[in-house]
Amino acid sequence: MSDELNVCAAAFFRSIGKDVVTPKEFTMYVTLDVKWMSSKEASALMQVLIEEKAMVSSNGYLKPGKDFSSLQVPIAYRPTDAVRNAVAAKMKKGKTQTPAGKASGADTGDIFPELVALSGEYGWSNKGKFIAECNSVRKKLGVETAVAALLVLRDSGADVKELTEKVYANSVKKG
Repeated sequence: MSDELNVCAAAFFRSIGKDVVTPKEFTMYVTLDVKWMSSKEASALMQVLIEEKAMVSSNGYLKPGKDFSSLQVPIAYRPTDAVRNAVAAKMKKGKTQTPAGKASGADTGDIFPELVALSGEYGWSNKGKFIAECNSVRKKLGVETAVAALLVLRDSGADVKELTEKVYANSVKKG
């Protein structure tokens, strides 16, 4: 079952073309763009993927829980019956609320949410656009999302000397 959930998460992140999204983006994409299921089912799917560690919720953002680069995903992927059954079981339990994800970056070991919060001070009033720019830089340079965010902040005029050490330590720790 966890293999099928990993394929589902990989299919989502590959098709959306990002590796950091908000829970609302997840629900909207699954519901309206790829039309896998209803909004309530999408929320339940999100919870199942988080519980099974196929996705990680951190500070209100969703990221892949694993490296899916070697995973084979069908071109026209749709969730299997097993995934749909897991979603249905989750809905019966009544636990389909959006994850709070309010742990601090220091607790989770991830600095990216801190960088997103800092982006508002340097002309990025829309966090979604900042994250999109980070994803674009990440793809172009082949670096981690936090490194890309650091570069985007630097290009926006932020003094990133102190943050550089944190991002480096975080990257080495993930390593």
